Amino acid sequence: MKKVIGIIGSPRKLGNSTSMVNEVLRGAKDSGAETKVFYLNSMSIKGCQSCMYCRKNDNCCINDDMQEILENIKDSDAVIIGSPIYIYQVSGQTKIMMDRLYPFTDEKHKPRFGKKKLVMVYTQASPFFFSFRTYIRYLRNAFTAMGLQHYKDIIVTKCFNPDVAKNNVKVMKKAYSVGKSLI
Repeated sequence: MKKVIGIIGSPRKLGNSTSMVNEVLRGAKDSGAETKVFYLNSMSIKGCQSCMYCRKNDNCCINDDMQEILENIKDSDAVIIGSPIYIYQVSGQTKIMMDRLYPFTDEKHKPRFGKKKLVMVYTQASPFFFSFRTYIRYLRNAFTAMGLQHYKDIIVTKCFNPDVAKNNVKVMKKAYSVGKSLI
């Protein structure tokens, strides 16, 4: 059975990023995948300590909730990461998690655990989907180095309140379709 995990980097457990990631996961589950979701804001994840332990080992020496995320990504076929865009970047919760993905590269900065499909879900107040295009491209490159291969981006605009996404039939349909296509 295929495994798809969702990682939500929004502080709102019932916000736009959550609605979108859960809809992608629903599509994957309806296609037969096993799914699991992580809410970063509810987890205890320390920032990378730059100790370089992971250069010689395939894991991180920090014993916190990130260990569960790392193990689940290793065992997954696809990963969905959802984050609001705050001041031209992903949320702080998402960035801390990203820094801790360093064990996924070996000493030569090659992926250690093969390639997995990556769906990025971005929610933003900006009404223009292309507002953060350069940053989104940058993130694709960063994740590729760790074996998380860009599959799809879903960008939800005009997120001025926490239920914009779930009330947008078109964007929810797209999220579900992306999830179905992962398997």
